[in-house]
Amino acid sequence: MDEIEVAPGLWATRHFALWLKEEGAVAISDLHLGFEAALAEQGVSVPRFQRREILERLARLLDAYDPETVIIAGDFKHEFSKNLSDEWVEIKQVLRFLQQRAEPIVVRGNHDNFLATILGDLRMKLHDRYDLGGCTFVHGHEEVQALGTIVMGHEHPAVKLRDSLGATVSVPAFLVAERVIVLPAFSPLALGVDVANYPYLSPILNGIDVDVARVIGIDEKEGLLEFGRVGDLPEADASLLLR
Repeated sequence: MDEIEVAPGLWATRHFALWLKEEGAVAISDLHLGFEAALAEQGVSVPRFQRREILERLARLLDAYDPETVIIAGDFKHEFSKNLSDEWVEIKQVLRFLQQRAEPIVVRGNHDNFLATILGDLRMKLHDRYDLGGCTFVHGHEEVQALGTIVMGHEHPAVKLRDSLGATVSVPAFLVAERVIVLPAFSPLALGVDVANYPYLSPILNGIDVDVARVIGIDEKEGLLEFGRVGDLPEADASLLLR
């Protein structure tokens, strides 16, 4: 399944994005560009493929929905304390790629302390929040007052499934609660945090009953998968994916 309507006019998609159909907009979160460079500074060397995969995911998303606006709901970059040289390059490349086909709107995340400097080179603003179509887009690391639906990232939600041999599969997921939608991480390097684990990173989620939230997973081959409610997840198993 390619998309599921999770609220009037709001569609979860297999492209790790929320589609606002009437507004011609899509929302993504948690790209964490520069992650490999940050690891390298700590002496950990990993193959550098994230930027390529993110650009390919963005191309598929833009081809599918041809949006006028792309909202990035925080943690565009990874390093907290400074702007790494790789982040300057990767962020500008991704934004220029988006600008060829849509208007990118960047919302501040807790990793984005120095992002405004990079955006300034492109004459772009870093938003603390962005309101569109009855939704308030934030990263989710701070409390927010919103009249409509809060759309956030920050949590990197995932479903952790175990098969009969004890192997674990991590499935990126949307969390859909009343007036709160949590986006999956757009980064292919984000392993995801089990949605059934308490407490959450976000004070927004810690203030609501997440057990009744709907969980919609994303599988590269199968598309979107309905997992029911968070409180029912202990009953799920990996046979849903290992077919």
